[in-house]
Amino acid sequence: MRMPPNYQITITDTAVKVFGTSASVWLFGSRLDDVAKGGDVDLLIKLESPTADKAVLAARYNALLQMKLGLQKFDILVIDPSTSLKQIHQQALSKGVRL
Repeated sequence: MRMPPNYQITITDTAVKVFGTSASVWLFGSRLDDVAKGGDVDLLIKLESPTADKAVLAARYNALLQMKLGLQKFDILVIDPSTSLKQIHQQALSKGVRL
């Protein structure tokens, strides 16, 4: 995994601040490949209860990550029990790494 421990802590701590203590964070995509170079940071946030403002919260989370970790591309998916899981969600949960 190409993600320094301090980045992992910042990503999870910021998720708790934005989404609440029941949020879990999954890293997936190219950052899991140790030999790859570059790439965006693909994150899936899993919430335990239905949340109406997922897009607003994702935008807030993205902005905070940018301020804390610098300008880089974060792709953020947010799911809750009301989300109809698509292939990308299932892949992130099955092949991703929970931070």
